[in-house]
Amino acid sequence: MTESADRNFEGPFKESLKELASLIDWLRTEHDKSFVKAGDDKVYAFGGDGYIVVLDESIWSGLIEVITPKGGVAIKPGEDGKISVTSTIEGEEAIRQLLRDGVEGVRRSYENRYWSTPKTAIS
Repeated sequence: MTESADRNFEGPFKESLKELASLIDWLRTEHDKSFVKAGDDKVYAFGGDGYIVVLDESIWSGLIEVITPKGGVAIKPGEDGKISVTSTIEGEEAIRQLLRDGVEGVRRSYENRYWSTPKTAIS
């Protein structure tokens, strides 16, 4: 499922969302995943060391949350279909930095693990 690779992001967070999309694709491809049921949806959480990405199975059609020790960001489609980015902090540059920190923190958490997730056959 590389839906994010085909997504055209716009606006002030375009590059940050591309970095997040790359991270999500990498996590879904390289790391086996388990989910919890939330209503009818499967919800996935990735991360460690205070850096977390939470998303449901619809990925960019649903809510994506990036959580860091310095704050959080909520990403979801608006009524117009465009991706909306809101945060617990103010200012575009501060939000971009929060997203960058979240992406780097989650990636670092998975790259530096002393164990790896075994590959499983997908049917």
